[in-house]
Amino acid sequence: MAKGDCSMTPTIREERLKIATVHGGQLFLRRIEQQDSSRAVVLMLHGLGNSGDVYIGEGHGLANYLSELGFTCYVPDLIGHGQSWPHISRHLEHSVHDIIEEDIQRIFAHIEKSLNGRPLYVIGQGFGSVMLLSAFAKHKSVRDLTEGFVHFNARRSTRISGASHRISSKLVWTQLMSLLGSVRGDVPLNWTPHGMQTEALSWYRTFLNWSEGDWIDEEDQFNYAAKLRELTLPPSLYLASRSQGYWSNTADVREFMRELGTHNGRMLILAKGDGNLRNYNSLTMLQHDDAWVDHFPVILDWLNERIRQQGQPV
Repeated sequence: MAKGDCSMTPTIREERLKIATVHGGQLFLRRIEQQDSSRAVVLMLHGLGNSGDVYIGEGHGLANYLSELGFTCYVPDLIGHGQSWPHISRHLEHSVHDIIEEDIQRIFAHIEKSLNGRPLYVIGQGFGSVMLLSAFAKHKSVRDLTEGFVHFNARRSTRISGASHRISSKLVWTQLMSLLGSVRGDVPLNWTPHGMQTEALSWYRTFLNWSEGDWIDEEDQFNYAAKLRELTLPPSLYLASRSQGYWSNTADVREFMRELGTHNGRMLILAKGDGNLRNYNSLTMLQHDDAWVDHFPVILDWLNERIRQQGQPV
């Protein structure tokens, strides 16, 4: 692990780290916290077509909000994304299997060294949540450290919710995007409202395979869905935009919560019609200024309640 530079504000410190991983890659990891106090730790994993910047948003993201209120936030860039290396290309060896088997475990191992008795909560965006739960199913080391999940527009399958996805929308995501990826060498999710950068074609194909089929590892045939149903999940908060699209459908998010089996789960829909300040999408729900007074306080209250239940001061 290599240390980079640190940027400072009067109250918030950002430390930039690199973690070596398989195939010669390096994960870029930011640690953001108040200089004087931290009562809990939060890991934030981005989804497809994004990087850790989705939680920072030029100083307006969820990581900034929580760090100002006493949480240490770890924000990684997955391989090929943000400032991690190597960058995305048609020759990228890194697979979703590598993320679940290696990268997430290495990030957890690094965070564990600095917990000092503090609880660790895990936040995922979209497919980032699916990969986090896959690692939770597969690795006891991840299960032992995770005290709670927060999921933003997380869904696994488009088949089991009973939702009717428009044929045109489904063709765009399953056929057109894959075709563009084959021609270009990457999938242009930055052309859509859901992503800030392109995506690795192999990762996108895994996303589609799990969307349209079973939640089974393509390399070792591990059945994530079956394993998760055997486990006891920690308390979980699900936030969803009021959407009926293929990428983020409210019914699919609700079914994702049910697929994970009986657990302490709560779902919150973010839309004007549900009492929010605006209709959010996968990006704005994590970094819009309105989120600071809209649903970020709900997340803060939920985290504080978990901390109180563990008998720790808030």
